[in-house]
Amino acid sequence: MSVLLVILAVLVGLVLFALLLILLLLCVRTGIDVVGVNGDISAEVCYGPVRIPVWPRPRRKKEQPPSEPKEGGHKPPKKQKKKKYRYSFNRDELDIGELADLTHRLHSELTDAVQVSRLRVRVVIGTDDAAKTGILLGQSAAITGMIVPFLENTFSMRDYHVDVDADFEADHTEWAFTVFCWLRPLRVLWCLLRHSGELYRMYKRMIKKEEAITHE
Repeated sequence: MSVLLVILAVLVGLVLFALLLILLLLCVRTGIDVVGVNGDISAEVCYGPVRIPVWPRPRRKKEQPPSEPKEGGHKPPKKQKKKKYRYSFNRDELDIGELADLTHRLHSELTDAVQVSRLRVRVVIGTDDAAKTGILLGQSAAITGMIVPFLENTFSMRDYHVDVDADFEADHTEWAFTVFCWLRPLRVLWCLLRHSGELYRMYKRMIKKEEAITHE
């Protein structure tokens, strides 16, 4: 009996230790660092001091096609057909009001959980037409004037600067940006768990599972 109690105590201790370890890992600050210059974009996920490149993806080596069997040799076995289910979006079940309400509640609960530590954007508009360049400059300035105040009032932002200008002699647009934001995974997980039932019911109602098809 005492041996069983010792084994049970050890198992409970291991479970509690695993839960504590998972809790500590979820408390580690996680962020994403994105840098882009004239079409070239790189992104890294930061988990504490660890940085993991996620874009551009590493190139995989192309697999060589299997060589044809020689005469008298064994033919490679044919791949068995696998069943595959196709999912489609059921637009008839889409309730804009319900979706907007849920989005607003999630946004209000996660607003202070996301912090933008760095946001710097530099755009120099240039086209082959000076009139078109001027129109694009006005439109960009109007959009910037709406987006920047929204970000200021929504997220906790430290270092940010957005500059949109135009070069009427240039024939192409140049841009560059860098953004670094972070959050606590535990906060996001807790918010999703609170609304898990509502999210699951919405998913089951909107995502339609079609008949199975077979493919090689």
